[in-house]
Amino acid sequence: MAKEKNENNETPAETVKESEKELRDALEALKNEYAALGKTLEDTKAELSTRNDSYVRITAEYENYRKRTAAEKAAIYADAYAGAAELFLPMADALDRAAELAPEDKGIDALRKQLTDIFGRLGITEIESDGKPFDPTLHNAIMHEDDESQPESTVVQTFQRGYWLGDKVIRHAMVKVVN
Repeated sequence: MAKEKNENNETPAETVKESEKELRDALEALKNEYAALGKTLEDTKAELSTRNDSYVRITAEYENYRKRTAAEKAAIYADAYAGAAELFLPMADALDRAAELAPEDKGIDALRKQLTDIFGRLGITEIESDGKPFDPTLHNAIMHEDDESQPESTVVQTFQRGYWLGDKVIRHAMVKVVN
C-alpha cells in the first residue's frame, strides 16, 4: 500500500506533526504575550496606586490649607474687629466716670445706653466682675483686701470694666480681690 501524499508531497502524519508544532509555537507565543500583558497590567496597577496616593495626599493637603487659611482669616478679622472696638473703650470709661460725678444727668445716661446698645449690636459684652470668682483670664487684680465675710478669691470692686468679643477678651477688668 502506498502512502498517501498531499499536494506538498507530505504524508498525513507529517502534516499533523507540523500542525501540532505550529499550534505549540502559537500557544507558546500566546503564553509569552499573556505574561507580557500581565506584567504591563501589574505595572499599570502600581502606577495607578502611586498616582491615587498622590491625589489623596494633595487633596488632604489642600483641605488642610483651606481650613487653616479660613481659621487664620477668621482670627485676623476678629483681631481687627477687637482692635477697632478697643478704640471706643476710653469713651465708655469717660461716660462711666461722668455718670459717677453727675448721677442725675439724663444726657450722660442716654449716651451710656446708646454706647451699650452699639456694643451689644457689635457683639461686645461686658465681663461681669463684682461678686464673681477671680479669673485671671478675665480679670486683672490691682488691689487685694482681707475680708473674712467674703469668700476667698472673690472680686469685690471693679475699677475699670472689661470687655470681650465672642471668646476673645478685648480688655481685662481691673478689680479688687478678697484674699
